Amino acid sequence: MKKWLKGTAFVGVALATVGTLAGCAGDAGGGKTELSFLMWGDGGDTQKAYEDVIASFEEANPDITVNAEFFNTNDYDNILKTRLSGGAGPDVYGFDLGNIDTFVADGFAADLSDGGESYLSKLTPEAAEDSQRAGGTYNLPISLSGNGLIYNKALFDQAGITEEPTTYTELLAASEKLKAAGITPFAMSAQDNWWPQFIVYYPLAEHGANEELGAEMAAGETTFSDSKAWADSLDIVRELTPYYMPNPVGTSQTAAQSAFLSGQAAMFPATWILSDARDADLDVEYMNFPTTDDGADTIWGTYQVRFGLNPNNGDAKLDAGQKFLDYFMQDDVYTEFLGKVKLFPTTTGIEIGADVDPLFPDMQASWEGKQFVAAFSPTDPSIQDALLVGLQNIISGQRDTQQVLADLDTALAQYVANNR
Repeated sequence: MKKWLKGTAFVGVALATVGTLAGCAGDAGGGKTELSFLMWGDGGDTQKAYEDVIASFEEANPDITVNAEFFNTNDYDNILKTRLSGGAGPDVYGFDLGNIDTFVADGFAADLSDGGESYLSKLTPEAAEDSQRAGGTYNLPISLSGNGLIYNKALFDQAGITEEPTTYTELLAASEKLKAAGITPFAMSAQDNWWPQFIVYYPLAEHGANEELGAEMAAGETTFSDSKAWADSLDIVRELTPYYMPNPVGTSQTAAQSAFLSGQAAMFPATWILSDARDADLDVEYMNFPTTDDGADTIWGTYQVRFGLNPNNGDAKLDAGQKFLDYFMQDDVYTEFLGKVKLFPTTTGIEIGADVDPLFPDMQASWEGKQFVAAFSPTDPSIQDALLVGLQNIISGQRDTQQVLADLDTALAQYVANNR
């Protein structure tokens, strides 16, 4: 697991595999349109899923050749930016949302609404809203991953918890019952400073620390200390600390994860544990992580992968790129892809069923109508580092909420000064 979360969750060995399925990097010959495709990948099942779509697209469109390249997540962003700025950018590429304003301003991202009406019309209302950034539709979200709690049903039963908590008050009461029964409520620790993020992002998303607030902070228009959402969210981290692993600052994330998989801890605050829980033969269920008592229409989650089209390589390539996106989002093609990568759809009428995992239908239903929130503040490393240290200090009791907010403000002020 990466120590800082981006809009993607793929991690792998540095890779630059040319997945050319027909033709070569130069002229495809025979009057074909040659389409270049750039994406992050680790050479595993996810990359193979893309390659399968490309192969079937080429079969259905013999006049188009797709040259696909996949790069390690850590290298991908720099490679994409270098190629785009150098005039050799790909025709279709994976999109990091943090680049959208720059890419639009520099003319690297086409407005997909000019020719993409067919596939854009399939998006859910939430995904359609998310696709409309910087005054146009410059990215196509193709998969989402909501976050929540995977919990051990047997341990809930043992503690006498008969109903799933749906409010923050109910979650606290359930945690108290688990603790009284000698069960660690949350498989959460703080020795590894990246891990407590998997608590704080839930209240941040539900209490209003959204992308707009992050933009205001970046512009120097507000601070962390001015934000009730941030104060409430850090308070929740502190209030839940008694229900984390014993001696959380002295316990590693690996130990916390092992406690959950061995049936000693009841709740794991990330859905990526699901496959390991299956391997451990645990009886697990899923629930959204409630941090309010009055409900929220937002949830911590992300559209993990977005496509963009480069408008600078000629109309023929742009048209072929639109055709590729339209093909990708066809129900049968799209459903098969999502099943392979174990992610959830951004379009209506598509379900990832129990054949992928028995919990997937319930998870998808739990996210219906929810607006996904991933951004939280200016994504400068100094601010991120201040948050990670601040979370450790709150959990250890060394600093309170107001002190951590002040520390974040110091990092924010330096960021704003450096970017004026």
